[in-house]
Amino acid sequence: MNFNHSNSESITDVCPNEDLPEVELVSMLEEQLPQYKLHVDSLYLPVNDDWIQSRSSHGHGPETSPVLAEEALHYMIAGTDRGDHVPKNCNDIEVITHLLTEKDRDLELAARIGQALLRRNHILTEQNDVLEDQLGQAFDKIHQLQHELTKKDELLRVVSTASEESETDSSCSTPLRFNESFNLSQGFLQLDILQDKLRELEEENLLLRTKVTYILIPFGYY
Repeated sequence: MNFNHSNSESITDVCPNEDLPEVELVSMLEEQLPQYKLHVDSLYLPVNDDWIQSRSSHGHGPETSPVLAEEALHYMIAGTDRGDHVPKNCNDIEVITHLLTEKDRDLELAARIGQALLRRNHILTEQNDVLEDQLGQAFDKIHQLQHELTKKDELLRVVSTASEESETDSSCSTPLRFNESFNLSQGFLQLDILQDKLRELEEENLLLRTKVTYILIPFGYY
């Protein structure tokens, strides 16, 4: 509360004849200094009992919004920038030490994550190489089986043609001599052998097709 010149004159008029001590007069005219209270609302300043805590620090605040959570994530990621900007505004040694310690932890965590990713990448590369080798071997086996299957299909066609021709010859009613009859008997015997061979080839053919299908199933081919 300030006193101007007119107020000082009114005081002297009220008590013109009294001898007031000089100290009392000065104290009456003296300005009253305002009283301030410091509120601490910082993330990095050390806690002091003489400071009054901010009201926002008491109780539970509102739930964190997605935008605030995203900003907090960016804040944690940009840990290297905090050590560059905060010391410009604060000269506290404890704050700088805290920031350096936090930065060291971030660097150590980043190094561990990098090493884990490198190990994982190495394992995946080895697994990929093994799978590529197995795939190449499977395709080689498939080509070999397909080649054998083609050969046996051709042989089956030859045997079927010979069997049809033999049956046509046996249906003719032309008189045969003894030698021709003997040759015909030999032909029937060979026909039986060829038919047995035909059945065996058909079974092998079916087996080869089953093997090819079994090999192709793990790779998505049917």
